[in-house]
Amino acid sequence: MPGIANLTVEEFQERINRFDQKYVRDWNSWLNTQENARATRFGNILRKWQACRPNRMRRIRTENQHDAPYLEDLIAHAAPHLRILRDFDIRENISFTKTNCDSLEALWCIFRDLSYQGRARNGQAGIVAISKAALLLTDGGIGPAFDSKVRGHLNLQNIGDANQWIEALKIVSRDIQNFEANNQIKLAQAAPHPHGGLQNGRIYDMALGPGG
Repeated sequence: MPGIANLTVEEFQERINRFDQKYVRDWNSWLNTQENARATRFGNILRKWQACRPNRMRRIRTENQHDAPYLEDLIAHAAPHLRILRDFDIRENISFTKTNCDSLEALWCIFRDLSYQGRARNGQAGIVAISKAALLLTDGGIGPAFDSKVRGHLNLQNIGDANQWIEALKIVSRDIQNFEANNQIKLAQAAPHPHGGLQNGRIYDMALGPGG
């Protein structure tokens, strides 16, 4: 099943309009979260999204459920790389500089520790958790979240390392570029109101994500 390249603007808007509203509510709550509550909300949302399943996901320090690192530690470790990626735009080839790709690789290594125990990947997190964490912490700049539904749309097999994640993001970038060329419109301009104000990674995530 293809991505969005061959969709009309109307078909693209229909995809986004049918996106499951419970995820829209989660997203809005994330964007409205105060800085001192981000680690708690980050964990709550990723657990709701079953990001680390079947492994056990880390918690914040005050919950005292496991040894360090805690979620706030992972967010702090990710912060310098997120600053580098602040202007990353999934629809632009120029976003895939060596510096940006090095930061994406660093995020992969950090977010593998989102889970700490379980039967999958020796207890470490995989692409679903890693890409959902990146989507949240960049406020939609780096997306989509590569769950099984999105990977199915793009005919992607499991993504097992940082290089494969980066290559998948490049596939998404080309898909967006082809959609924009075919329809002579930018992705955000094609999105239905009020979603046009979102970042491009999040808009794309909604187009391929779960329907209501």
